[in-house]
Amino acid sequence: MMSSDHAIRRFTFFALATVATIYALILVGGVVRATGAGMGCPDWPTCFGQWIPPTDAAQLPADYQSVYADRGYADTTFNVVKTWTEYLNRLLGVFTGFTILVTLIASVPLRRRVCGLFPLSLLAFVLVGVQGWLGSRVVASNLEPGMITVHMLLAQVIVGLVIAAAVVAVRPRIDAEAIRALPRGIIVALYAAMALGIAQLVIGTQVREAVDHLSRAAVEVERHLWIGSLPMSFSVHKWLAAPLLALTAWIAWSVLSTNRSGVLRALNVALVGLMLGTIAVGMSMDRLHLPIFAQPLHLWFGSLIFGTQLAILLVIRSASWRPLDADDGRRVPPTAPSTLSGLPASGA
Repeated sequence: MMSSDHAIRRFTFFALATVATIYALILVGGVVRATGAGMGCPDWPTCFGQWIPPTDAAQLPADYQSVYADRGYADTTFNVVKTWTEYLNRLLGVFTGFTILVTLIASVPLRRRVCGLFPLSLLAFVLVGVQGWLGSRVVASNLEPGMITVHMLLAQVIVGLVIAAAVVAVRPRIDAEAIRALPRGIIVALYAAMALGIAQLVIGTQVREAVDHLSRAAVEVERHLWIGSLPMSFSVHKWLAAPLLALTAWIAWSVLSTNRSGVLRALNVALVGLMLGTIAVGMSMDRLHLPIFAQPLHLWFGSLIFGTQLAILLVIRSASWRPLDADDGRRVPPTAPSTLSGLPASGA
């Protein structure tokens, strides 16, 4: 029979692999959107009616464009690069589904030993099925902006559930004493930063839709004039970055200046790096007139920032309150109140 420690290590490995796979899928999805490959396969789950798409228009019926136009698809001109970009995106989506299934299976032996692990894994697996169905609706809607936004937000929910499951699995190894010195307001700051991050992702998808509209406008607009033609949502998106950056800087400073927890310090170093990367990409979009390479990176960094913020929050909230060693002159009784708002006392 597998030991509990081995089962937890195995689950944690699969959970973290799943998180990496989901973020890879988010990046590839951003590439699909930026390159206009979303309708490279105008049907779902097949692609031009085939499980393996064609590599040349000659492999399609002569009237394929009119056939798909009759089904309501606006532009079905075959483009091998766009078709295979979208097809590979779908393959990665299927692979991600399998990694979440494996994570769910790995959680089964722990369902009675680690509270919350199995329900989180099961919910993530169920939502992956919903995400697959929603992907088919996105294609059927000819990439309707609202559907794309919901599709993106659901991806954040799924990866958040897997991150939560991973934190639950490693909860006994979290160094509660190292976390105790954090300031009271850090929990509130994290919630505020996460709310701003989600708002930025939603507003960013609206900006992205405006960019798509300019790229396919009947009256061609020079690319260097696109930023000046964007709606108010672009200004909101740009200025909301300031409070998000300020909150992130304060959170990172609070952790790195007072905390000695290895995992928490690593997460905050990653958060600072992601914020700097986002700023660099955002400046390149402004100065280089929305280059295609920067658009998927911007979304990817934003998603990674939200996931890292969530991991930091969960690590702090999962830290148990326990007494210090007897030879430490600062022994605190188990019933003492936590210095962190919302951090439970031991035995609670």
